[in-house]
Amino acid sequence: MMCDECGVRPANIHLTTFTNGEKQDKNLCATCLTKYKMNLSSIDLTNLAGILGGFIEKALTNKKEEPYSDFSATCETCGMDYSQFKRNGMLGCADCYKAFREPIEEMLTRMHGNAQHVGRVPGGVNSQVSLRLQIDKLKQQLTRAISEEEYEAAATIRDQIRALTNELKVKSEVGEGAANE
Repeated sequence: MMCDECGVRPANIHLTTFTNGEKQDKNLCATCLTKYKMNLSSIDLTNLAGILGGFIEKALTNKKEEPYSDFSATCETCGMDYSQFKRNGMLGCADCYKAFREPIEEMLTRMHGNAQHVGRVPGGVNSQVSLRLQIDKLKQQLTRAISEEEYEAAATIRDQIRALTNELKVKSEVGEGAANE
C-alpha cells in the first residue's frame, strides 16, 4: 500500500483522526507522518510520559503480597529455614527440596509456567519418551477443556491421546522385537 500523502513511498503507519466528529483514515509513510505531525498542534504528547509513569507507579505499589511470606519451615537435615533460602536463593541440602516443596513449586510455576521440566528430550521428537511427554501434555489440556466445558475440543484432544498411545504401543513392540533378535 502506498502513502496517501505522497504516493511515492510505501505506507507503514495507519493514522485515524477525528475532526468535528468526522473520522479520517490515512495511510502514511514515516516521512509524511513527520510533516503531518507538525500540522497537528492540538495533540499534546508531552503528558504521555506522566500518564505512563502513573500506571507503572500504581502497578508497583499495588504489587500482590508475596505468596508464602508467612511460610516457616526448617529442613531437619541441615537446619536451614525458609527465610535463609529466600535471602540467598540456595538450598542447603537435598532434603531442603522436600521441606520447602510447596513454595518452590509455586515459584517455579510462576516463573516458568510449570513445575515439571518439559524441555528437550534426547532421541528426537519420535522417541518413546517424547511421545509420553506429549500424551501427558494432552492429558493436562483435556482436563482443562473438560473443566471449561469445551467438550468438542476435549473430544479432539481425547482422539489425539488415543492416536499417540497407539503409536507408543507400536514403538514399544518394535523395540521389544528388535531387542529379542
